[in-house]
Amino acid sequence: MTAACTHMADGAQSFAEVAPRAPVEQNPLAALGRAMRGNWIKASAVGAALGSALAVLGFVAGVELYSSQAILRVYPQEANILYRTGDDSVLKTFDSFVKAETSYVASHPVMERAAQSLRAQFPELTADMSAADLGGSIEIKRNDSLIVLNTKSRDAAFAPAKLEAIVTAYLDMKAETEAKRSAVRLSELQEREAELTARQTEIRQRTLAVGGEFGIDSLTKAHVEKVAQIDALSARRSEIEATLTSLRAAAGTSSADMSDEEILRATLLDRALADLNFDRAKRSAELATLITRYAPETAQIRDKQQEIAVIDRAMSERREQIKVLGQTGALTDTSSADPQASVDEIAALLDKVTAQLEVARTEARDLNRKRAELASLQEEAEDTRALLDDTRKALEIIRLEAGRALPGYSVVMSPPSRSPDPAEDSSKLNAVAGLAGGLMLALVLTLARGLASSRLRWSDALTRWTHLVPVLRVLRASTIDPKGADLLRNALQLHPLRAPLIPGAARVIVVTRLDSGSADQMALALAQSFARANVRTLLIDADLRPDGLTCSLDMANGQGWREVLRGQKGQPIAFPPFASLSILPAGIDTTVDAGSIGVAAIRDALAAIGAGSEVVILNAGSLRDDPAAELLISVADLALADIRAKDRTSAIAARIAQLDLLPRQGGVVAFTGAQAGDPGLMP
Repeated sequence: MTAACTHMADGAQSFAEVAPRAPVEQNPLAALGRAMRGNWIKASAVGAALGSALAVLGFVAGVELYSSQAILRVYPQEANILYRTGDDSVLKTFDSFVKAETSYVASHPVMERAAQSLRAQFPELTADMSAADLGGSIEIKRNDSLIVLNTKSRDAAFAPAKLEAIVTAYLDMKAETEAKRSAVRLSELQEREAELTARQTEIRQRTLAVGGEFGIDSLTKAHVEKVAQIDALSARRSEIEATLTSLRAAAGTSSADMSDEEILRATLLDRALADLNFDRAKRSAELATLITRYAPETAQIRDKQQEIAVIDRAMSERREQIKVLGQTGALTDTSSADPQASVDEIAALLDKVTAQLEVARTEARDLNRKRAELASLQEEAEDTRALLDDTRKALEIIRLEAGRALPGYSVVMSPPSRSPDPAEDSSKLNAVAGLAGGLMLALVLTLARGLASSRLRWSDALTRWTHLVPVLRVLRASTIDPKGADLLRNALQLHPLRAPLIPGAARVIVVTRLDSGSADQMALALAQSFARANVRTLLIDADLRPDGLTCSLDMANGQGWREVLRGQKGQPIAFPPFASLSILPAGIDTTVDAGSIGVAAIRDALAAIGAGSEVVILNAGSLRDDPAAELLISVADLALADIRAKDRTSAIAARIAQLDLLPRQGGVVAFTGAQAGDPGLMP
């Protein structure tokens, strides 16, 4: 064990002297190249198959699309808006209005109404179509004051029908919006107009209720007459009170002065009666003239008749006053009357006149109240009429300006067009896209498979470990031909030594596998190569696995390596084609395995069986599956690892360090099964 450790230390020191430096990191894109190396033909074949299939599917799935176009134009309300040289605020406002109209054409309400119209016309084509789907199929662009709508459809009639539905929905909704906007502006004034009209009607009804059949002028005249009547009654009452007072004071005596005063009053009343009679005659003449000109129910004739009636009442009152004066004079005459009876009669007359005066005053107050109320109603009616006139003027202004409320208006400049020929045929384009997609898909799949692969494909994948274990040869076939075996033998003999060889001792070479499998073919080919060089060679099948592989030799498997490890004497079998080659089989003692042997037993067995041989080659099986392989490598001068294409990189990475540390002279690698394009394969 101490000697083995010494050999390991010497080997490590020698390896430190000759080991190459770690390689510089390569370009990351090189991994992509290595992943595609050797797969271009396969990727091309798969790509051609996939591309052809996808091209056929794309061509079959291609459709013919018919296009249609409609153009809306927005005109400005103001003339020469495009030729303004001063303030361009109007032009900016119009430009914003065009942008807003473009957005309104593409709005959801317009698309929803258009979709409803299309569902009624094309129920099969629009069964699952929503407003968003319709909007997505329409291309709406703005070009100055033009709104251009474009669409495509598989049906030649459906394309213009979509644009027609959208244009119709837009114009209808725009008209409805303008009507609503005008209604909102007019509603308040119209409500005010209705209120003022109702108020005017109410004032008229109240005027009729207050005045009845008389107007304010008639009431004024009647009030004046009533006031005159009140004055007359007041004067008469004063006279009667004075007479009554005189009678009571004189105790029934008469006075000449009193009689003279009564005669004077009667004379004045008679003159007034004569004036009233003349005035009545004058108005009667005027009434006769009016009757010839106007109808009997007109206001002029009614007013004239009322004036005559007033004069008649005044004349009647004057006659009554003259009569009363006459009676008063008679009463004051005490020559033949009873004084007490005269006082009572005059007192009764005073009460009568007082009552008439109160009635006249009440009637005058009622007439004055009606006159004042009618004046107020007339003033209110005039104010209402003025407000109603102003409201109607404002309504007319709004109606006249309703058409100019917006900066512009929209019209259809070009109706939706209908194309007889398809504007686009996607069959060929889909076929080309399918072919390109198939090629790209095959390339991506091949690249992904190469990058995701955890197995070796090329010898340059071993460069990550060449700073530990060099790669001696890259061989084409797994079954090594004589030329490849000779080249491998020469490389082994030329491999730098870490420590000097022991003179006279056989050189022990262990052939093993880092991944699962057997290295018997490489061991046999290498042994035959040494034999051809007249080197005394002993090939030992040292694979101790229960199912270990043996050399494919046509001979009985008798006692061999297992028995030698037990201390028994083994006899190598001569290989007839080569006089200098002998083979020691694995043996038949199944009780010998990796758990029952040690390094000392292996060394003793090699010393006993290897005497007289120059090179001893051990087929150690797999480092991954056979624990005894590590023991064999530790006692060997050199370890040769048979690494093949499709080996797992994880298995190599886990055991590559053992090849460097365990053998005396280190380890080497031979890459077998290389492909034709392997960069390490020599011509």
